[in-house]
Amino acid sequence: MTMQRKELPFFNVIAGSTATLTLPNGMTYERLMLQMGGTTFNKTHITDIRMRVNGKVIHQCNAADLESINAYSGLATDSKFITIDFTELFARDQVGQSIGALGTVNGVSQAVVEVDIAGTAVAPQLTCWSIISGPRQLTVCNKMLKYNFNIAAAGKWPLALPYGNQGGSIIKRIYIKSNTANGLEIKKNGTVIHESVKEVNEFWQKENKKTPQAGYYIFDPIVDNNQTDMLSTSDCVSFEVNPTFSGPETITVYVEYIDLLGNL
Repeated sequence: MTMQRKELPFFNVIAGSTATLTLPNGMTYERLMLQMGGTTFNKTHITDIRMRVNGKVIHQCNAADLESINAYSGLATDSKFITIDFTELFARDQVGQSIGALGTVNGVSQAVVEVDIAGTAVAPQLTCWSIISGPRQLTVCNKMLKYNFNIAAAGKWPLALPYGNQGGSIIKRIYIKSNTANGLEIKKNGTVIHESVKEVNEFWQKENKKTPQAGYYIFDPIVDNNQTDMLSTSDCVSFEVNPTFSGPETITVYVEYIDLLGNL
């Protein structure tokens, strides 16, 4: 059974500062819903959101990008709310839904949410509402990690994405934030496991009730909501992510993992 509750107030909710919230241990966090208020305060004023567990960043994304990522999967968009989702809400079964939820009954000394607020915000207000379930020890958790790359020219460029050294991380999705990416090849141990162009990739996603986002090329091995299709790297000798670009640009790549806390 899941429950909804209002968390303790954020500390230091001030324009040009970092607001922080320490979550109490014990329950399992499935999602955090951040509610914005105040005179002038919206997603454009949230320049970064970080979730730290035992001091380690397991989730990092600005609010605008996070809204695009959530919208792709069919989560609601609202001018006053942004969601940090540790689960897969539309998975085909209950077990699949809860994979990655953040258990805090054992193995977690501290879980902290950090929100960077732009100096242009006016009298910001920030409230956290959580969806929680019963106590569970920390095993694996859902991570959203951010990587930046410089693409020097048009063509196919390899992206060196980490996949861990403790048995290998499980890759849930890769979000390439790019205005020029128009194709993607992924190889595992030298074998092509994904090959697409943007138009076909997005058509297949729409067939599965996803909503492709402007300015993103998304690799989604669980596009049909079968969580068993996530990409395991436990047996990887080599792993290549090779997008094709129509021109130079600096890109951001978000990788959603199911992973041990101490791995990546």
